[in-house]
Amino acid sequence: MLIVGAGITGCTLAWRLAQADVPTVVLERNAVAGGLVRSDRLEGVLYEPHGTHVFHTDDHEVWNIASSIVPFRPYRHRVRIMIEGRLLNWPILVSDIDAQSRSHEIRAQLAERRLVGAEDRAGAADFEAWCLELMGPILYERYVGPYTEKQWGRPARELPAHWAPRRVQVRWDEDPHLFRDAHQGWPAAPDGYTALINGLLDHPLITLRTAIEGTLDSIGEHLAGMQAVALTCPLDAFCGDALGALEWRGIATRSLHVPQVELAQAAAVVNYPAPEYPFIRIHETKHASGQRCEGTVLTLEFPGAPGRHYPVETPRNRTLNDRYRGHIADRLRPLDAFFAGRLARYRYLDMDDCMRDALDAAAAVLQAL
Repeated sequence: MLIVGAGITGCTLAWRLAQADVPTVVLERNAVAGGLVRSDRLEGVLYEPHGTHVFHTDDHEVWNIASSIVPFRPYRHRVRIMIEGRLLNWPILVSDIDAQSRSHEIRAQLAERRLVGAEDRAGAADFEAWCLELMGPILYERYVGPYTEKQWGRPARELPAHWAPRRVQVRWDEDPHLFRDAHQGWPAAPDGYTALINGLLDHPLITLRTAIEGTLDSIGEHLAGMQAVALTCPLDAFCGDALGALEWRGIATRSLHVPQVELAQAAAVVNYPAPEYPFIRIHETKHASGQRCEGTVLTLEFPGAPGRHYPVETPRNRTLNDRYRGHIADRLRPLDAFFAGRLARYRYLDMDDCMRDALDAAAAVLQAL
């Protein structure tokens, strides 16, 4: 079995197939496996160079697999957001409203919408309309609109409504934590998520080949003896944009060591929605890692950089990605082609979703073989 891409999806797929005695070769374009998940160190401080990743899931099987490979320390994720010069909570807490200007108007707008059911908002035409139905225009313009448009580089009304429920909430119960999943944590290992990636690949039936740009035109030399191919990479890049380019949103991160302090900000992630900030958030891994050492690392995240990080899930792009799947399947015949993960499926997936997708793809592979 050949797997293209050694992010968390490709590594999980290889791990599952190895448990079933299926040998795999995994191709990775970078010098190391792990993709955006991999952790690193700067001046001795463990940090995430590509932004914060918190493992959270209600999928017991995924949690059991991940925690069997690397232990996790308990961690409940808090996110703060800069609103009118103050750090407030994200998701929105009703108790934070009184700390803002126009609080009476905000409460009136919320009261008008509190009885609107989720099924009614589900019919919203777009992301912006869904959010306005939830919170009203004042909170939307402060918390959501500018941040969303900075992050995605387009008006929020051009984004699909189905993105909203997992990303935007008003918490009447005052729960300040971002996630509500049954299982939550951060790797309790000296090298963080790198331990999870290395553990998934630590099997004699898995061969990792790095610094190889696997494409439709170049993988022929790796196909000898293979019965199937699984892609976890962007399909437009894999095909050299043969059918046209998919839309992606890229990010750039810049990390700096801050000496002589234990922590430099109030939470692992602080969001900056206002347009006067060129970055969208600042990350500080030590809140999640629990590492005790002098100094910390801050990672600033800037939107709009070149790269294929986040799929822009418009109908046009979904259709084009489906065309790429058909094109690749035709070109690889008689080998079976499988697709898994955020990049190949062109869907926004969290880490646990990527692992679940890999497990499901492995089941399909085993059935086919």
